[in-house]
Amino acid sequence: MKKAIRIIAIIACLAVIVYEGVHIYLDQKEYTVAENLYETLEAEVMTVTPQTEDQPGVINYPVRNIDFEKLLSINPDTTAWLYFPLLDISYPVVKEQEINQYLYTTFEGTRNKAGCLFEDVLSDEDFCGMHDIIFGHNMKNGSMFGTLKKVYQEENKELLEQKPYIYVYTNDYVFEYRIFAYYITTVGSGAYTEVKSAEDYDEFLKFISTHSAYSMPEGLSFEGRPSILTLSTCSGKAGGRQRFVIHAVKVNYWDRIK
Repeated sequence: MKKAIRIIAIIACLAVIVYEGVHIYLDQKEYTVAENLYETLEAEVMTVTPQTEDQPGVINYPVRNIDFEKLLSINPDTTAWLYFPLLDISYPVVKEQEINQYLYTTFEGTRNKAGCLFEDVLSDEDFCGMHDIIFGHNMKNGSMFGTLKKVYQEENKELLEQKPYIYVYTNDYVFEYRIFAYYITTVGSGAYTEVKSAEDYDEFLKFISTHSAYSMPEGLSFEGRPSILTLSTCSGKAGGRQRFVIHAVKVNYWDRIK
């Protein structure tokens, strides 16, 4: 009887291992499909203009020539292209029309756990709101917002000082945002505050200052209450309520070269 129980236990363990192994394989396969999809999309809609040392006075942002007409033909919810040079994050951004619409749906509309980078339903599609939010998955293979957490690592803090900017390319403009805060938080915290007034803005900044794990950059001005951009992704164990957020403030903009 004991021998039979041991055999049953071993079989049960093997079944669990096989089950988990199959799911890991299928997940990785799905992640690879999404990664290839976005790499192909970027190659189709974007060309990068090399910059030389004599250009900074005229063009002092990373030039990305993006075919928004094609992006919109694929997905009419397209609002921008996000580029974060420090972490080499480069993806299209859509605006959800209903909550979590793009949580498990790619830019091209296929079902995939990688989803898409998407603006919160309450954010401004032109990125001119007082507080706009972009969500993305913390992918294990480092895609989407899977590398955001690297700014939290001690060895990257010096690199962040060298490359503290995030760029948002819309059909008409290029917006430059300077990172000024990041921290771990939870779903529904003040990090996701809807900011609609000057009073809301000031209270939001107070919340950020009391939670940030990053020292406020010297000389950074919030006079005039410029737009704040928040990047948000999961943190900790899968399915949990913990989140990692980065806050950046709009410091410059240019007419986009078309």
